[in-house]
This record gives sequence, C-alpha cells and structure tokens, in this order.
Amino acid sequence: MYKSCNIIMNSLLRRAASIRTPLVNVDRRLSYVDRVRYLQKLKEEDTICLSQVPGGKFLVYSRSKPLIRVDKANTDNALVWLSYEDLIQYHSEVLNSIVLLDVAEDGTPRYSVQVGALATEVQEKMEYSTNASFTDLRAALFMVNWKEAHVLSRANCVLMWNKNHAFCGKCGSPTQRNAAGYSRKCRSCGMTHYPSSSPVGIVLVTDPEEENIILVRQPRHPPGMYSCIAGFSDVGESLEETVHREVAEEVGVEVSSVKYVASQHWPFPGSLMVGCYALAEKQELSIDPHELQDAHWFSRDEITAAIERIQTNPLLRLRGNPSGELFIPPPGAIAYHLIAHWIKRTPVHEIYQHIY
Repeated sequence: MYKSCNIIMNSLLRRAASIRTPLVNVDRRLSYVDRVRYLQKLKEEDTICLSQVPGGKFLVYSRSKPLIRVDKANTDNALVWLSYEDLIQYHSEVLNSIVLLDVAEDGTPRYSVQVGALATEVQEKMEYSTNASFTDLRAALFMVNWKEAHVLSRANCVLMWNKNHAFCGKCGSPTQRNAAGYSRKCRSCGMTHYPSSSPVGIVLVTDPEEENIILVRQPRHPPGMYSCIAGFSDVGESLEETVHREVAEEVGVEVSSVKYVASQHWPFPGSLMVGCYALAEKQELSIDPHELQDAHWFSRDEITAAIERIQTNPLLRLRGNPSGELFIPPPGAIAYHLIAHWIKRTPVHEIYQHIY
C-alpha cells in the first residue's frame, strides 16, 4: 500500500513541476482572507499542494516529538522551520509523511513532517545543526507561545489521524490520503474521511462576589498543580449542558450563568477545549474520587501566588513543586488564561483579544 502511495505522490509532484512558482505574491504580507483562501486551494487540489512543497517550510516531528529550541522556550523563536532542501538531507521520504499546516503571512505554505525513528547519528546531526532537540509534546506545548502551541497541536493531530486511519471505518479497506493530508478516501467503497476534534468544556467556577474559584487536582497532575474542571461533551449535549454536568459530577455543585470565553485545540487526544466562566454559591464540595484527587475553593491571594510561581518557573508543569505549594498550568494552556484574566478582572468580552 505504501509503495503504491509513494508512486502516486511522486507522479503528482512531477506533474506539478510546471507550476512550481508560488501562486500568490510573496512580496507583500497577505491578508487573513487571502491566506485562508490560498490554504483551502492547497487542501483541495493535490497538484497545486505538491507543487508548493519545494518552496515550503517544515515543522519536524520524530515519533510525535517536535523539534524545538529549548533554550528559546517561551519566545517567538522556539519552533524550528526547515526548508525543503535542508529537510531532504535528513529525510528523503517527504511526500508520504507531510501534512499541510497553514500559510504564513508572506504566503509561504507550512507543512509538518513525521520522520519516524531516525538513526542516532542522523538525529544528532539534525539537532546539532538546528541548535534544537526533539522534545516531548506535552513539555513542548508549555515552551512556546499561545499561537505556536496551536500549531504544534494541529500538526501532531493531523499526522496521527493519517496514521490511525489507514483503513476505512465503514468497510475496512485501505484508504488513500490526499496531498494535504486532510482527507482519506476508501479505495473500495469510496467513503471519504476527514479529521475532526472532540469538544471539551473547561470551566472556571467562581462565587458571585468573584473572590474565590474552584480548582481541581487529578491524579496525573504533578505535585502542587490544580486546574479548571473539564470534561468531554456527550453526544447531543450543548456546551452549557456539558459545563453544568461536569461540575455537578466532579464537585457536586450546581452552576449558573455559563459564559463562553475562548477556545484552544489540544492534542490529547485531539480535543477542542472550550473555555467558560460559571457562577456558583460558595459551598462545601463533594468530590468524585473516581475523577479527582482533590478540589478546593481558592482565594484571590492564593491564586495570585500560584500564578507567580508558574510564571517564574514554567517547568513546574513537568516536575511538580516539591514543596507542594499551589501552582496552575502555564500560559500554553487555556486554563492559565481563564485563571489569569479572572485575577485581572478582565471583562469577559475582552479576554479573547488579549489571548489572540
């Protein structure tokens, strides 16, 4: 199957050679509308998508670990983007392992590539030449800014979706991906499959006076970390119903006044995190021990100190706090922004523009 896929993809690339020049004017910054329409064309037309590969930029993954500059953590230079010429020095099977990500403001298509398990000497050479390292994805998400965290998340999810959907979910026959990696068509029944995200409601519950919030701790959290209540939407639920149910299930509290704030894609396991605020009277919590290890109401003073700890040391998210003192998720997570803007008393309708 993979051999025939490679033949098809290389055939398309040869056909595309005649239109290898960029399809947009790269001498100017493109508007958002121009970028979206160009991206859609790349997703829909295989020949055009492949024709732009030699002029693209590539974000590299090895076994779901992105190549990033750890010493540039939390700066705009953390992600490594390789040119096509640089990439093929380390990985020649580019066409079968790339997915389209987006279009940069200068009109350059950007792709993600899964290189698999590289030989030790090849990996060391790539890391040395880029002054970067292949980093655990969970760690990497907290070493980049908000927008780049979305790029990392989308890249890994589309790569993994293609890996996990090599066969049709309807009839079980092999599927053939398109050039962009955003659809797979069954060779037998003709069913076309597309990647999708699972909606998750994540909510910061505050008392009516907005002086205290509920944060929870799951067993998998590192020592000292508490976060917002979150859970997947059930089939047929609205976002508001998801929030009401999850809070009731996890801490035994009934909320009101659910308000949407902002959303974030998250790659574990491919979720759309929909951030909200909700109100509840301050009361004793009844914790579901199957879901949570702990939950508390926290005051503004406690949360202010928790934010300062994670800002001072973002790696607490990985190692935990040996002292057990409270900290919250770092800025790469939407939970951080829900909590931080509550502390700042930012009006709900203004939070989105602060995040994005």
